Amino acid sequence: MKYLKYFLFLLLIIPFMVLAEECDVSNITITSMKPNKIEGNTEVISDPTFEDRTINLDLKMYDVGDSISYDMTIKNDSEEDYMIDEDTFKTDSDYIEYSLKTNDNTNVVKANSTKEVSLIVTYKKEIEDDKLTNNKFNASNSLKLSLNTSEKEQPLDIITTDNIKESLDPQEVKNPVTSVSSMMLISIILLTSIVIMYILAKRKNRYTKYLLIVLSMILIPTVYAICKCDIEVESTIEIEKKQKLYDTIANLSKEENSCVTKYEGEVTDEVGKTVTASNVYFDKCVDQRNVIFDGFCWQVIRTTETSGTKLIYNGEPDSNGECGISRSDHKGIVQSNYGSSQNLTNEYLYGNSFTYDTSTKKFTLIDTTTATWSDSTYEDLIGKFTCMKVTDTCDILYNVYEYRNSTTAYVSHYTIEDTNYAGIGTSSFNSNFHSTAWIGYMYNKIYYFAGSSPPIRGSLMGNDVSYSNGTYTLLPASGESELGTSLDSTHHYSCNNTTGFCDKVRYYYYSDANNDYYIELDGEANIEEVLKNMLYNDNVNRYSSSIKGKIDAWYNQNLSDKTTMLEDVVYCNSRNIADLGAWDKNKYLRSYLLFKNHNLNNTDLSCTNITDQFAVKNNKAKLTYPVALASLEELYNLTNNNNLYYSVLTKTNNMWWSLSPTNFRDYNAIMSRVNSDGSLSGSYLSNIASVRPMISLNSEAIITSGNGSTINPWIIE
Repeated sequence: MKYLKYFLFLLLIIPFMVLAEECDVSNITITSMKPNKIEGNTEVISDPTFEDRTINLDLKMYDVGDSISYDMTIKNDSEEDYMIDEDTFKTDSDYIEYSLKTNDNTNVVKANSTKEVSLIVTYKKEIEDDKLTNNKFNASNSLKLSLNTSEKEQPLDIITTDNIKESLDPQEVKNPVTSVSSMMLISIILLTSIVIMYILAKRKNRYTKYLLIVLSMILIPTVYAICKCDIEVESTIEIEKKQKLYDTIANLSKEENSCVTKYEGEVTDEVGKTVTASNVYFDKCVDQRNVIFDGFCWQVIRTTETSGTKLIYNGEPDSNGECGISRSDHKGIVQSNYGSSQNLTNEYLYGNSFTYDTSTKKFTLIDTTTATWSDSTYEDLIGKFTCMKVTDTCDILYNVYEYRNSTTAYVSHYTIEDTNYAGIGTSSFNSNFHSTAWIGYMYNKIYYFAGSSPPIRGSLMGNDVSYSNGTYTLLPASGESELGTSLDSTHHYSCNNTTGFCDKVRYYYYSDANNDYYIELDGEANIEEVLKNMLYNDNVNRYSSSIKGKIDAWYNQNLSDKTTMLEDVVYCNSRNIADLGAWDKNKYLRSYLLFKNHNLNNTDLSCTNITDQFAVKNNKAKLTYPVALASLEELYNLTNNNNLYYSVLTKTNNMWWSLSPTNFRDYNAIMSRVNSDGSLSGSYLSNIASVRPMISLNSEAIITSGNGSTINPWIIE
């Protein structure tokens, strides 16, 4: 009888022990798991897998705040209610956070029912750079979520860690579940009580047995069966720090023997703002700096002062997603001739631009109007496109570029044919080259080369003119009292008569052994005003050049939905004069009009004339879209110092245009271009060459994959 009281106590707790063994956690399973909501740039590498109570997640995240929510269904086939214990669902990761959300804001999975739960994974803290390997960090975690059975219905008082509550009907308890932390407290109380009872039992006191009975009755309600099961989550989360394209190029400049060099000098990348460059880098390893953006291959030329990156078009990727030099020709817009004169007196449909279909080889006019050509309408029709019929679709497209007379215009012809992979097609820069004005990416007033014959014998020659009431009067040179009688360095004006008065006056701007070249002034005050009208006036950019019309149409069809990813940076069509030559009334007649890039070796990125700073936001040189051509200055900064004039750009076996004029000589306007061997040269701007548009990605452009090589280009999305 001595140990009877201990035996009786053990009998009281045996039911708890036995009941714990009978819990069957196999009744708790996961029946579905699928992604619901993805925030930011989270990528699901593979769909979640689950079996019984084990979940596998495979994700990639890039930016703090990236998250994904999964809809998870937990099924309880047992006769017990289970509680989801969120306190157990934690990880020691500083970067990834896991959380749960239930559909009814309770954590109970009722017996013989299912529970809808949202599992949320969030990238919460930026990875430190010193923990990154190749800009990546593996934040894989293994963690468990515990589910416990609810409390048993008890008729006695419920003991809590805070106080002793009054007896309640079990149905009135809103959340009759016991957490793991509560069970730990109960276990501590139980063990402490056993120790107390042991001490009391050792004491020889007649009241001991009564104390043991009372204590057991108090503790019995806290000893009941609890079943526990765990949901295991195995997550493989790769955090990749997305590298901005600008930062990648700038960081390359810090490497030893790097191909990337920082530009030292002035730059005009923003309209009306020329500054000393601090963010401009040129990459002479262009072959190693390949980009795929919007499904096209591009090559990096330079970064901009506004932390953007200028790219030049380089065709479409091949079937392997590569941008190598062995790609085949593709279909493009091809200019088939230098231009022809066409009678446009019939009523035709004209479009401001066009679309094209390379499979059917057809053009379709857009933004159309119906018109006939005449002296009163031609100014509105120059620069437009027509099928030379009243329909908007055709196989041959005509670009109206010049007035000939009241019935006839000069037009260039476009078709869709095979063309070099690195260009969008072929084009002249402008289809006429007999005026200085044609060097403009846009132009307005044209003063044509008018002839190459000398003045008639005996004609008077002037150093200057005055103009009044429709009549020009020749003026002698300073310090002279009489007009000259022959062409020389100070006598360029001629009325081609012996009186020195005329309604149209010739200005001779070049002379060689065989010809004397001149233009005619008809209402302009002098040669200075003529040059201003062609090169500097605020309204000098009225009509699009032939090449601009083609680039705009291509952009509208292919890149217009990506405009927000581009920056509105300046494209410099520098018409800045380096030497007037014989366009100076006091200069030798055998000297050309030279522009800033006449020597083909200029590295200066400043663009001083506001009318040469082409950008969407510049009303004096307004682009339709943020796209144009590379300037010679940009290309020359890429030349190899050991091979003067040779660009390091990939040789495309085709000539292609830049944006920079070089000179005007005799009656030819000359633009710079890149030859098939990579060398830089000048060319009559009416010649046909490949068209390689340039764009500038903004400062937020992110590299999502790739290493910049031709076989694994940087992907920008």
